[in-house]
Amino acid sequence: RHIFNRNSREGAKKNIMAHYDLGNDFYSLWLDPSMTYSSAIFDSPNMSLEQGQHNKYSNICDRISAGPSSEILEIGCGWGGFAEYAAKHRGSKVTCLTISPSQRNFAMQRMQKQGLNERVEIRLEDYRDHKGSYDGVASIEMFEAVGESYWPSYFAKIFESLKQGGKAALQIITIDDHLFPRYRKRVDFIQRHIFPGGMLPSETALKDQFQSAGLRHDGVTYFGQDYARTCREWARDFNANWDTISKLDFDEPFRRMWNFYLSYCEAGFTDGRINVGQFQVSKA
Repeated sequence: RHIFNRNSREGAKKNIMAHYDLGNDFYSLWLDPSMTYSSAIFDSPNMSLEQGQHNKYSNICDRISAGPSSEILEIGCGWGGFAEYAAKHRGSKVTCLTISPSQRNFAMQRMQKQGLNERVEIRLEDYRDHKGSYDGVASIEMFEAVGESYWPSYFAKIFESLKQGGKAALQIITIDDHLFPRYRKRVDFIQRHIFPGGMLPSETALKDQFQSAGLRHDGVTYFGQDYARTCREWARDFNANWDTISKLDFDEPFRRMWNFYLSYCEAGFTDGRINVGQFQVSKA
């Protein structure tokens, strides 16, 4: 299954480029100003998408007790939203890993503009190759791109990267336990057209991985309905800016596919077939 999309080091680069390297300009036209491509957490109906994203980052920081003396590893940093937040609002030092050159360039320019170069390092490096010891590890919706064959190496790296007593906060999309056996045997729309090489875990599968890696599971908070709202807001902004997006050489079939992708995800979160949670684990 997914034999041509396996997330070996070279395969992972190709799979990430297939999705994230559609262009920084493309994503900037429909993501919120923080350039965050993961679920927000809304504390009230009046909270904006950008406020919800900052709220999510704050929760992650709380889970790993991020502060001025903290050294944090972020596995899969996107365009640098979490690193900027943790450095600016908590005073933490953050080492970020990405395998997307375009995201790294964007994130580096972002930190330079914010005067955070001394606190944030953006590395073009596969997580499997990184060496270091940290007070906390953050990874926000990167696990879904790891691929089932590499789940053990992902959690082994988190265990290896944490200092004794260190904590990790992992935001992960999950699929219902009862649906997981059938799901893992086939390739769905998302895997075929949106995230090649991607794979969602069930909660039970995740907990088994935590235990196998020697990580203690300290709790999880789910907020799937917030992801449904996040998808709705992304779709609204994508369509509102379609005239500009289309000038970046995206055609009508792409517009229909992207709308289907966002609606497909919204429906999954709304009815509970999929969920998203912030999992807290520690090296006891």
